[in-house]
Amino acid sequence: MKRIVIALALLIALSACSTKVSYYFLDWAIEWQLEDYVTLDRQQEQAFDAILDPFLVWHRSQELPRYSAQLKTLQTELADGTLTPQSWRHHVDMARDHWFRLFAQVFDDLLPLIASLSDKQVAQVIAKLEADEQELVDEYKDKNQEQLIKDADERLEELFADWLGRLSEQQKALIHEHNSRRLATLDMWLEYRHEWLRQFKQALLQRSDSDLLAQRLRLLMTSPDELKSDVHKQKLAQNTENFGMLLLQLHQSLSARQQKHFKRKLGNLIDDLDELSQA
Repeated sequence: MKRIVIALALLIALSACSTKVSYYFLDWAIEWQLEDYVTLDRQQEQAFDAILDPFLVWHRSQELPRYSAQLKTLQTELADGTLTPQSWRHHVDMARDHWFRLFAQVFDDLLPLIASLSDKQVAQVIAKLEADEQELVDEYKDKNQEQLIKDADERLEELFADWLGRLSEQQKALIHEHNSRRLATLDMWLEYRHEWLRQFKQALLQRSDSDLLAQRLRLLMTSPDELKSDVHKQKLAQNTENFGMLLLQLHQSLSARQQKHFKRKLGNLIDDLDELSQA
């Protein structure tokens, strides 16, 4: 069920194609993602549709303005030079709050649907989640630190090239330096994901106890950081601030063409969010 809202958050963030086009097909995309994890019967499908439709109305009218407002603040901070690694961390915390509000909004409505899953459906969900986890473990298990840094370089270069245009060698060097200095969290992250899945499976298997189901799923969907160790959270916070420093360094290195590209792309995204929220 977590993937239902994961699909939502990912699609909202799309900027490679039109944000508006993505949003107009959001209901279809969420249902398509859901089918990857569980096959609902007709009654459950009707219940899910009854949850999804008002959720999307709420999201459009209440949440999209929040996203737009935050992006406008970030836009101003970059323009006037007031963005700092600490304020970037605050932006990340705000983004997490956006994320968890999605779960909080839909939580009470989803509980009866989750409780209604049959043993066969629960087995289907668990099997898919376990396969996802194993795929993730396999992706990383044979990679050394050099390979991990190379992969991270490629991901960030692709991300920033989308937002800035073609990167200079200096900018690629800044990205590599950032990834080389990142505090290692991979093992802790995989352990956290494993523990999240373990507790999620337990919640599904004991779903007949409605109070216990609500308690466990509320933790997993709205307060999952409680499963992370203090060391893990500290390293994540430091890495977030370090990424903020990278953003500042890259922003200072932008060419006139890159500045124009970035301003246009960010401005278009803000305009799309504003237009969608008023539709």
